[in-house]
Amino acid sequence: MYGAANEGGADKKLEVIMNLSNAQFTASFGTKDQLPESIAPEICFCGRSNVGKSSLINKLLGRKAIARVSSTPGKTTTINFFKAAEIYLVDLPGYGYAKISDAERERWDSLMNAYFSGERNIKLCLQLLDVRRTLSGDDRRMINFLTQRKVPFAAVLTKCDKLNKKELAGQIDYWQTLLGDTPVFPFSALKGTGKDEILNAMDICIK
Repeated sequence: MYGAANEGGADKKLEVIMNLSNAQFTASFGTKDQLPESIAPEICFCGRSNVGKSSLINKLLGRKAIARVSSTPGKTTTINFFKAAEIYLVDLPGYGYAKISDAERERWDSLMNAYFSGERNIKLCLQLLDVRRTLSGDDRRMINFLTQRKVPFAAVLTKCDKLNKKELAGQIDYWQTLLGDTPVFPFSALKGTGKDEILNAMDICIK
């Protein structure tokens, strides 16, 4: 689902990835009218509420709390931008949390549509999925949304440390079969499993 790296830009891309540890939070946006123009390559993160987006971002950046981690679903209600060298990491608000108002759900829909429908330089969307679960209706709609808009994406299977070896192998096989040609990266924020593979995928996509 994502393109190959250009050999001529390999050194530059490696420099960008190595500078992720210097990433800084830049701004949060809660409505479509607030969204800034896309001025640099972007890698975005999406998934259900409490699936582990903040934990993934923190692990990739080698930081403990640059992205706020909450045990309460539905806390991330804005699009949060982090600048690292010449790219932006974009933390999208989680979906699928039932205990929100209709007005808040409409605001979320409007914000997400504005982000993906704008002329943004999205190089890769990392779609997070809880490895312990099966595909939910919300996850299916998000994947279909990305596919229809031809957004390059890969799946990150979070919370792999929550399963034993046999269970994990079965769930990874389930997700790989379900997602077909979509790249799949098993990940554990606790153990760091999958971090290098995800960083490599990000490196490939940056041009």
